[in-house]
Amino acid sequence: MNRLIDKALLLFYSLGTCLLVPADPWYVFFSFLAVALSCVMEAAEKKVFSLTVLGVYGLLTLAEPAGIFFFPLLVYDGLSAAAFSWKALWLWLPAGAVLFVTGAEYTPFIIYYLLWGSFFGGLLWYRNVSYEKLSHTFRRVRDDGMERTILLKEKNKTLIEKQNYEIYAATLKERNRIAREIHDHVGHMLSRAILMTGAMRTVLRDPSAAEPLAQLEDTLNTAMNNIRESVHDLHDEAVDLRTTVETLAAGFGGCPVALEYDIAVPPPAEVRYCMIAVLKEGLSNISAHSQATKARIMLREHPAMYQLIIQDNGAGFPPDRSSSADGSIPRGIGLANMRERVEALNGLFHLQTDHGFRIFISIPKKS
Repeated sequence: MNRLIDKALLLFYSLGTCLLVPADPWYVFFSFLAVALSCVMEAAEKKVFSLTVLGVYGLLTLAEPAGIFFFPLLVYDGLSAAAFSWKALWLWLPAGAVLFVTGAEYTPFIIYYLLWGSFFGGLLWYRNVSYEKLSHTFRRVRDDGMERTILLKEKNKTLIEKQNYEIYAATLKERNRIAREIHDHVGHMLSRAILMTGAMRTVLRDPSAAEPLAQLEDTLNTAMNNIRESVHDLHDEAVDLRTTVETLAAGFGGCPVALEYDIAVPPPAEVRYCMIAVLKEGLSNISAHSQATKARIMLREHPAMYQLIIQDNGAGFPPDRSSSADGSIPRGIGLANMRERVEALNGLFHLQTDHGFRIFISIPKKS
């Protein structure tokens, strides 16, 4: 837009010469020719083409001097095409020759008017080039700033997720410690107290002490059951699916295992135990039957379900061992248990054994 405004100003400046000289047919011809050539050079992508067009215009001006009145407009395009390179030297030779030859034909005022117009065109061109460079620098700095901002947000998000995971892991570790302490100390002391109460009921024959001892034994048994439930609950919540899966994959000695874990929020306890059990059985089958050289484990979380995929590049199972007669239920206790675990959670279990061992399970999320 700035270039069009600059060219419009230079065109009006060039047309101002009609107030100084009579507008003959050649004047009108060169006015339309200069505007047309300026539009063509604005759309042209090759600078050599623009320089050639300006050279031809200069040669036409040698034949008819009326073309010099539109030099201010064409100077703008000439500088844009040449950009102060050596190619611009021959471009201005025809223009200089025209001004030298026609200098006696036109008054010095007209010559100075055109020179000032050419200088004005060069000044507008330099201003536009400086503006474009500044605009390009601004866009680059803006884009770099936006890119750094996005990268910083991603890093902050990663750090927050890592911090949350470390807090979660530390919480699970502390729950395990508390459950172990309760089981090892409080549980043992309650067991001892229950045994001692039973021994006292057997030894003491006093009828008045029988009922209090029975109530004490019932209370201790109730406390023992509550502690067992609490310890089990703490232990269930303390199982970290990601850590367990990474440990199983790293400790598998049958072949290298590639792990992809994409679950942001830990699944419920029953889903974690199901996936861990399926993974253990799947790795055991790969080690015992598949003869694979590499395996892959993928755990993904989708908006409505969890997915677990276990696959390898081995030989798989023979057809007579992979399924029952109707092809619906895999043979073997391990495979049947995997299917039962998944279906107990309303999930889907799919097994492929033709090109390697592949287990695909999906468990829906609870609404």
